[in-house]
Amino acid sequence: MKLVAFDVKGSIAHFRRPDTTATHMTYPFITPTAIRGLVGAILGITDFKTDDKVGLQLLNEVQTSAQQLSMLGKPGGDVFNRPTTIELIVNPSYRIFYYGDEYSEQLIDFLQNGHAVYPTFLGAAYALTTPKNLKVISELQRVEPMEQVESNTIIPISVIEQLEVEEDKQYSRAGGFMYNYLGNRTFEKSIDFLYEQNGYEITFVPKDPQSIETLDIEILKTEEGSICLY
Repeated sequence: MKLVAFDVKGSIAHFRRPDTTATHMTYPFITPTAIRGLVGAILGITDFKTDDKVGLQLLNEVQTSAQQLSMLGKPGGDVFNRPTTIELIVNPSYRIFYYGDEYSEQLIDFLQNGHAVYPTFLGAAYALTTPKNLKVISELQRVEPMEQVESNTIIPISVIEQLEVEEDKQYSRAGGFMYNYLGNRTFEKSIDFLYEQNGYEITFVPKDPQSIETLDIEILKTEEGSICLY
């Protein structure tokens, strides 16, 4: 199988947490389900479901800012709703990894030709983005048992056996991400991630391969470094 990598960035992004109402809080970076939704928009699949895996590298520091926005009311109306506090990600920039048999070849074809059926955006319609810098990686190798891994991608907490903490790095945990999309706006399971605030490498020892396989997560060594896929 081939690993597809491409970049997306923008001036702002918003990936709304479902557990906030009065204030629209955001996850600190694009979610697994939003990555798959982005691929679905490129391919023109409105209710995109797949077992293909994704991964994420942060290319910019994670920064957020709270703003008050007034949105138009119901469709057809000309009255703005009352101001709502919305947390926005500032200057987001991501490298997306996509891996699997189901849609990889089709995705490569669309990205090579600069095609997308639907507009691509970073969580909200006012945060448009254009996928760029396509790279197809063919040389892939699985990580050996108990092998120390250095990865620029965000790491699922559940696969970490031991973390090597480095003084000059800022580690954060982000939780409550929806994991599997079943279709018709239905989800199952959640996943938590460890990330480095500036996108620097994280060094860790993963759990044994059997545990990782049970979690349906893969760690691959590539020319781009070690990539966590989920």
